[in-house]
Amino acid sequence: MNEQENKIIDKIEKLLALAGSDNENEAKSAMVKAQELMAKYEIDRERVQGKEQKERPVIYLSGGPFKDEWINMVAAVIAENFRCRCITASMRGTGGSFRIRFYGYEEDAEICINIFNYAVKVVRKRFVTLRAIYAEAGKNFRRNEKMNYIAGFCQGLDRNFEEQKKQSQSFALALVTPEAVNRYVNELPGVVLNETFKYERNRENALLRRTGYVDGKAFQNAGDKEKLAGI
Repeated sequence: MNEQENKIIDKIEKLLALAGSDNENEAKSAMVKAQELMAKYEIDRERVQGKEQKERPVIYLSGGPFKDEWINMVAAVIAENFRCRCITASMRGTGGSFRIRFYGYEEDAEICINIFNYAVKVVRKRFVTLRAIYAEAGKNFRRNEKMNYIAGFCQGLDRNFEEQKKQSQSFALALVTPEAVNRYVNELPGVVLNETFKYERNRENALLRRTGYVDGKAFQNAGDKEKLAGI
């Protein structure tokens, strides 16, 4: 190991230490930067925190309970772009309620659940506004309208993340889901792939899809406590 590599590893270790900060924005920023450096210089996690560190555990963090189908669509886009896998865990005896589980390394799962929770709050606030607009026009804002908006939102959200990745190849590499996480989830018993949800797409709902796309593309993710409190 040469001197330059030692300096890089030292910097990564300091960033990982900051990732344990109580300040969620600082923690997330430090973790993403550490992941970027590890990808850029092809330094794996075991070399960073000492040879004594063995295989890292895959954990899950759970959100919910929920009943709306659109929750699954939002969760899938976020997990795919932040080094995690998500599955839907049904809850018996609750009238169709379910939880979303984000599987990944601990810091990645924490980032996913924070971004996901914030996105759900943002979408629900938008639904309040859209429902009021529809009511004034004498129309109902129901499942089909929600699904059209969410289809656009997820498309815009995915484009949002892709544009961030294009700014830095190393950043894009740092956000690839680790093979160990994929293997862990694939080996879970009884797990089935998320279904494709059906809804009516027509000209009347095109504006909803466009509105969702704009909102998703402009979405500013955060674990920021002040933003969360203001929603």
